[in-house]
Amino acid sequence: METLGMHRRLALGASPAILLLWILAVTVSATKHDVGGKKGWAPDVNYTEWASHERFFVDEWLVFYYQKGMYDVVQVNATDFDRCSAENPITKWNRGHSYAFHLEKPGHYYFICSNGYCYHGMKLSIVAEEATPPAPAPELSPASSSGSFPFTQSLSFPVFFTIATSLAGIF
Repeated sequence: METLGMHRRLALGASPAILLLWILAVTVSATKHDVGGKKGWAPDVNYTEWASHERFFVDEWLVFYYQKGMYDVVQVNATDFDRCSAENPITKWNRGHSYAFHLEKPGHYYFICSNGYCYHGMKLSIVAEEATPPAPAPELSPASSSGSFPFTQSLSFPVFFTIATSLAGIF
């Protein structure tokens, strides 16, 4: 019985490390959208066209790359977006060469560049969707005659790594 208790303590002791690995795996997999693609945040780029080829979800990132000192990124409401007005900004960023914006909740997001550049097309409107849950794992087939481990084909690496680490901590 003492051996079983020791294994439980080892498993519980490994839990924070496993949780940390899981958090890192989720964080690393977050999607980053480079606004405007290779053209970046600049005048005369069709951001409506660019956004039409992207899907945006909660917990993803929009990254604006722009020329320092020339352009800025201003988050505005729908009315100010339509008017190209930066008079009532929600957020404004004009330092450095880039700005990363986290899509924290579902809904519409509107961005413009002030100083008149909005009128030259520097405006972006997107809709962030609720993150979709992962698809259910396919049913497992019986082990092949080669004796391979049947779970390796249906589990993602982070899940497989977490299970392997848990088992290593118990034994």
